[in-house]
Amino acid sequence: MNAWLLRLESWFRQQRDITACLIASALPLPLYFIFLLMPFLAMADDEYKGIYNWEVVPFTQTIVLLSSFVLSGVAVFSWSRRTSNEDYPWLCLVTVTVMFFAVTALGLGYGYKDSPLMLLSLGMVLLVRALFKPDVYKPISVVMGLLFVCSEIGFWTNTVPYAPMLQSPIFVGEALDAWWAFWLRMIYSMIAFPMLVIFFVLGYFMQREKKELEQMVVTDSLTGISNRSHFMAMLDMESSRHERKQQPLCVLMCDVDNFKRVNDTWGHPAGDEVLRAVGRILKQSTRSAGDVVARFGGEEFVVLLPNTRLAQAEAIAEKIRRYMSHHIFGEGENSFQVTISIGAVQVNDGDGESAVKAADDNLYRAKKAGRDRVVASLVHRHGSLECV
Repeated sequence: MNAWLLRLESWFRQQRDITACLIASALPLPLYFIFLLMPFLAMADDEYKGIYNWEVVPFTQTIVLLSSFVLSGVAVFSWSRRTSNEDYPWLCLVTVTVMFFAVTALGLGYGYKDSPLMLLSLGMVLLVRALFKPDVYKPISVVMGLLFVCSEIGFWTNTVPYAPMLQSPIFVGEALDAWWAFWLRMIYSMIAFPMLVIFFVLGYFMQREKKELEQMVVTDSLTGISNRSHFMAMLDMESSRHERKQQPLCVLMCDVDNFKRVNDTWGHPAGDEVLRAVGRILKQSTRSAGDVVARFGGEEFVVLLPNTRLAQAEAIAEKIRRYMSHHIFGEGENSFQVTISIGAVQVNDGDGESAVKAADDNLYRAKKAGRDRVVASLVHRHGSLECV
């Protein structure tokens, strides 16, 4: 089910003309067939023959029949080119115009105020909006709006008859007769079910898009780990929680040694690969739940370790340093290695800002002491360090 929805979402996101024309042309055909069939069935039964105005029926039936033929041709053409990524502006224009031409003829003929035709029109607008590009659905939306306004003016001024296909409107304030009770239920079902599916599918797409946008806001695009703003938000939250519970909190500040040399010697793509590798190693070396790994800026990374004592944090930092020093980038003569320096710190009073500053100070000490090493310490509320 998920695979099918993902494939369908891919179709919608691509907004391929040929896919849009295929769906928009094929979907309303069964409903058009029902509207073509109804007058013929009424004509064959003397009890219901008087429902229709037979002077107007041929005109509307001709429009719906011709529209059905054109849309069938569009569906066949679109199916034969269903894998095409080309633009077909003329096909989109034909599809949408014919589709709404038929719907307008039915809506005006049967009367849209007391029939499912208003729901059908709204469903078509929604479908066109979801499938087609703006240069297709915007003009059609304007035209549909103008037709609606003109028809309303015509009805209220008695210059345009309401539901001219029928001897009397479908609903006249009394119970529906057996004919309309049956056919309206069928038509409503044929309109409402696809619309319900479309609403649910579009809702699923919107939910996925929302999650993707939320993920983009908190994620570093290069490494795939958290970004600085998300880390600081998580740091504030964890600091408050651990201060209340009087639990230890550790922070690791990591920096790739001589990163500028990597870019200058091996190029920026190699530098990007180093940064991605650091992100992977940090994720693999920490707990999937609770710990926060983030790119702090440039080649600097930071790790938040809630409910962790300094000895544990130092062990994690050493594991990260060891993994990084053994990692080989490139191949053959173009292979190279890099190291990483880490500052680790523990605070016991939930002061996250002091932890980050102290971890950065320890990182500076690690760099000054020769790089490729871990420097760890405890930090007290007044900011003093206690090296271990």
